Amino acid sequence: MIATPTFPDLSALVVDESLYIRRIVRDMLMRVGIKRVLEAPDGAEALGVLAESKPDISIIDWDLSILSGEEFIRLARTPATSPCPTIPIILMLAQPRRNVVDRAVALGVNEIIAKPFSPKTLWSRLDEVINRPRPYSQVKSLLRPIPRRTSAMKAVA
Repeated sequence: MIATPTFPDLSALVVDESLYIRRIVRDMLMRVGIKRVLEAPDGAEALGVLAESKPDISIIDWDLSILSGEEFIRLARTPATSPCPTIPIILMLAQPRRNVVDRAVALGVNEIIAKPFSPKTLWSRLDEVINRPRPYSQVKSLLRPIPRRTSAMKAVA
């Protein structure tokens, strides 16, 4: 059995309309040492928490009310409107359709998880964004992580 990873001294923002999902994700995060977990039920409140608390990582659902996940990501990745435009964003999708995945990647999400997911899946995505962060590039007004293949090719060249 693989040991549970630890990510101490980090704070996370979990955004989902479902209190139940937020609690499950909170539990998964606490099991790997992330003790400061902030929550928001919608994108508008999430933007307020992002501005006020500046968490280290954001785990957000695509389907949100008031301000959708798509709108949250767009605002969070725009340096002119965001207090932390390079915050790692892990996107949760209930129905990971290709067009939604492509839009999310174009907006600048770091990782995508299909619901329902296991703790091991979440932990692997956390490991990617925390231990192997990708540099960002500005595309139009958005900051986006450089795709893995491109950053790997640059490292070789």
